[in-house]
Amino acid sequence: MKSIIRLLTALLLPLAGLQAAKPLNILFFTADDMNYDSSGVCGGPIKDLTPNLDRLASEGLRFEFAYSTVAVCQPVRQTMQTGLYPHRSGSMGFYPIKPEVRTLNQQLHAAGYLISMFGKNNHHQPAEKFCADVTEDKISRHPTKLAEATRKFLKMARDQGRPFFHNVNCYDPHRPFIGINGPNDLAGGEPPSRWIKPDEITQVPGFLENLPEIRRELAGYYTNVRRLDDALGAVLKVLQEEGFAENTLVMLYAGDHGMSFPFAKSNDYENSSRGALMIRWPGVTKPGGVDTHHLVSTLDFAPTLLEAAGLPPIPGIDGRSFLPALKGEKMPGWDRVFTFYNAAFGNNWLPMRCLRTKNHSYIWNAWSDGKRQYQTENMAGLTWKAMLAAAATNPALKVRTDFYLHRVPEEFYDLTNDHCERTNLIGDPSRQAEIEAMRRELLALMRRTGDPCTEAFAHRDNKDLIPEVLKKLNEEYGRKPTPRGNTTE
Repeated sequence: MKSIIRLLTALLLPLAGLQAAKPLNILFFTADDMNYDSSGVCGGPIKDLTPNLDRLASEGLRFEFAYSTVAVCQPVRQTMQTGLYPHRSGSMGFYPIKPEVRTLNQQLHAAGYLISMFGKNNHHQPAEKFCADVTEDKISRHPTKLAEATRKFLKMARDQGRPFFHNVNCYDPHRPFIGINGPNDLAGGEPPSRWIKPDEITQVPGFLENLPEIRRELAGYYTNVRRLDDALGAVLKVLQEEGFAENTLVMLYAGDHGMSFPFAKSNDYENSSRGALMIRWPGVTKPGGVDTHHLVSTLDFAPTLLEAAGLPPIPGIDGRSFLPALKGEKMPGWDRVFTFYNAAFGNNWLPMRCLRTKNHSYIWNAWSDGKRQYQTENMAGLTWKAMLAAAATNPALKVRTDFYLHRVPEEFYDLTNDHCERTNLIGDPSRQAEIEAMRRELLALMRRTGDPCTEAFAHRDNKDLIPEVLKKLNEEYGRKPTPRGNTTE
């Protein structure tokens, strides 16, 4: 009997080793312009809005503190792929990455992965750096079509005997919002499984105002969130039906940055940068787990996925792998993140820098000179117009809208009592030691990484430096932005 057992062991151990070495499949799914707290599991205000997203969280690990390095579409997506700060990759706005920069997709391609890119294709430039075998850019607001294309892609991977990296980038809940232009307005996609009505908006995000037109626009936004959830559910169902669920790491980031409303997207605020990150990796992540210890960012996505797949890292990048956290381990030194903003679409330079911890944020608005006005896509639609109209008779709201337009050079917030960063404490005498410590740390990071705004920040009292920096940046990047197809910021 012992000899039989030894024989079976000798035969089975090599097979076990082969099974362990089987390449890891990856499904990376992103939402576009979605606040971190819009889903049910993250405390969203609409009951039963996101059943599929909530289910994914219950099956995997959710990170409470995940942040976008840059809160606008193309730069953040290229940061996810390169693990580099924007001034190191060349992704300072809607610009292609530098020729010498290597991407996550290039590493996966070299390892034999079959790679898809469904949606946001024009925000990954130049295209040849992203090595996509299968591309689709017209179906990201269509859950049914996404499911069909996913099934075709998975069958291709099976037929070719290759591991896959399935990158699904939904355009929802990016503008346009469903129903804003009437009851038949589907905002370029298929009907969602549920429509949210304005009377269901009983709780307005704390950085916005409780006004009728804002609630109407929020109803459209949350309807888009529902269609995003439909898309996630459709893709995950196909993954299960095709037999890949148990050998696939699913990473969801919702969204690539905050919602397209004032004080969110295209800024450096908490509601600009914080995202909902969920990872389901059967046999590794604990179902229903919540990580409240680490602050991770989009800078860290590429090194984490590469290490999870057992592949070589991209040399010389800024991001770090948080793979130990997926296994439930605590990692020291993950208690802060740095976020950036540089240029909006059309070479509209609005440089901002931020150091953020769980409880505090320090923001430097390099562009703020008391005269220049902020203007980006998040002010389109109903909300900003409603705020301006109400500000005509509401002095407090007038202060709020004027602040948004002009800002001040520095902001400091205590998030323990001011989650939506409405009370700037930069002048509080009792906070000056904290503020100065964060200034020094931000400056050190900028110097270490070669940020072109470094000396302007180091000598903030010299008002001539920023115009010089902006002139140089315009000269370096002053070319036509990369094409966006039918998308916007």
